Amino acid sequence: MKWKRILVLTVVFVLFILISNSASAATLYVKEGGGTGEYGNLQEAINAASEGDVILVKEGRYSENVLVNKSLDIIAKNPYPNKTVITALDPEHPVFHVVSDSVNISGFTLKGAASAYGIYLDGVSENNISNNHFSGNWRSIVLRDSHQNSLENNCLSNSDNGIWLESSGQNSIKDNKADSNHHYGFYLNASENNTLQNNCAFKGAIGIYMENSSSCRILDSETSNNFYGIYLIDSGESLLENNTANSNEMYGIYLGNSNGSTLEGNIANSNKWGIYLDSSFNVLKNNTMSCNSRNFGAYTYHYTGEMNNTIDTSNTVDGKSIYYLVGVSNQTLDSDWDAGVVYCINCENITIKDLFLENSTFGIFLYNTQNSLLEENNILNSEHGIYLGNCSLTTLRNNDVNSSEGDAFILSSCRNCLVENNNASNNMAGIWLCDSSKNNVLKENTVTSSSWCSIDLGDISCNNTLEGNTLSGAYEGIYLYGTSEENILNNNTITASFYGLFTEGCGNNTISGNRISENDVGISFNLNWTDGANSNYNTVYNNYLNNSKNVEDYGKNTWNISKAEGENIVGGPYLGGNFWASPKGDGFSETASDEDGDMIADLSYDVTETNYDYLLLVFEKPVEKTKTDGNKCNKTE
Repeated sequence: MKWKRILVLTVVFVLFILISNSASAATLYVKEGGGTGEYGNLQEAINAASEGDVILVKEGRYSENVLVNKSLDIIAKNPYPNKTVITALDPEHPVFHVVSDSVNISGFTLKGAASAYGIYLDGVSENNISNNHFSGNWRSIVLRDSHQNSLENNCLSNSDNGIWLESSGQNSIKDNKADSNHHYGFYLNASENNTLQNNCAFKGAIGIYMENSSSCRILDSETSNNFYGIYLIDSGESLLENNTANSNEMYGIYLGNSNGSTLEGNIANSNKWGIYLDSSFNVLKNNTMSCNSRNFGAYTYHYTGEMNNTIDTSNTVDGKSIYYLVGVSNQTLDSDWDAGVVYCINCENITIKDLFLENSTFGIFLYNTQNSLLEENNILNSEHGIYLGNCSLTTLRNNDVNSSEGDAFILSSCRNCLVENNNASNNMAGIWLCDSSKNNVLKENTVTSSSWCSIDLGDISCNNTLEGNTLSGAYEGIYLYGTSEENILNNNTITASFYGLFTEGCGNNTISGNRISENDVGISFNLNWTDGANSNYNTVYNNYLNNSKNVEDYGKNTWNISKAEGENIVGGPYLGGNFWASPKGDGFSETASDEDGDMIADLSYDVTETNYDYLLLVFEKPVEKTKTDGNKCNKTE
């Protein structure tokens, strides 16, 4: 075959150059079993060699652990690595342990170092490891405190790890293939200014992994069918160019706290996440993401940062452009823009409307953006629908978010925002207010079929108003936790959930005018699961409760207000307590007496042993016709 002829010619040429450049160097021969003028193993030849000598190893199978402590060229005479096999005699020691500079090792199959390394470059420089096959080792090639070495055209397979660098910089790692290793194809830790070019990593846990390894370059490489493709942590100012990351189970390309990096011309297809930035001050150009469950995401969740990235519209998701606006004001994005994902960072007076967005981490993401409007957008099958972080005076109106893996709408550290008349269905959660989101209004939204909760308020989210929302089919209709207090929950309809309203350690909320029915538990005031604080001092009145179990109250709460004129939730003329119904029709409000006809029961209701509804509501009883009344009517006729 053509490639075999090229390989033979290349090896012959390399040998010619090596021999030509070593006119004064001796050539020592190694042959399996030994022979006239030949050594029976490599270590004998190395011990006999002088600096700069060439050791040619003939075909065969050798079993030894080799210490290379001289500058030598150790070359398999047959260019096909499977013809010259060296197996570790002791699997706890490297096949080759190199402690000298300027060593060349080429043309071998190295295996059997199950608890050690195929080749170990230990504090050395200017070595060349090329055209070798590795299998069955713990780590195929290891560099520790080694610099300016070349690792080229090696095949690394069926080991725990492929190429492993620690505290090693300015190395060239080129044209290597890592296949079916258990953990890492290529691993760099505390190793800066390395170049990885035209490498492949298949069927491992992580294709290329870099940690604390800044200013590296990953070029023209492919990572496919791994758990993670290319994964960088604390490895900023790196360049990822023209790489392909396809069909990885999680991330195609992930940057965590790797600020100031450049991603250009990369392709990420058919992963769960295509490209995900948990970093800031990165530059993205001409990257293509398609057929990923989540094509693109940027969010500094694990690492601090302001998300001030430069991402232009040459980056695409499923053929649509990414719009990543930073510091923009007075801009409208509508259906004419054909956007695939929209991010607004440090913006003001932005209108985003009539967009159809799908298959990304966030459909629309606003951070530190004020006075904006998101209206009539349709977001489908994303991890989260719409995210607002540190935003104020922003309105979300008439948006539809369906089939998200996470939350349909997230407001984090937001103030004075309006979330009105939106629809969310088949998401994990509907609307989530967190991280001290205050003074927001959630009004007339419809949330159905959430696997967790319809609306949740957490992390000291206070002084918010939830009014007129229709919530059904969740584990919790409304969930309050994390000292979320002084919220108003008014005129909401909550049905077909396990809990209608569930709180953990949240007090001083006002809950009135809600219809909470057909749930397993209507209202549950519980202890905070982290510090054991009670849900105390909530005021609950004028609610219609008709559930398998209407109340669990483990705190000190008020279940009515003073009797006052005003139409109550069941049509009576007075406000007071709540209407207590039962699916069987025998709830206390349904059977209580009302001698004076004011639609307030004559007796109080024991909510718990210590909490009472003193003014529970009742229905007006219909007037029954008597026999005498009927006779009078007949006489009149």
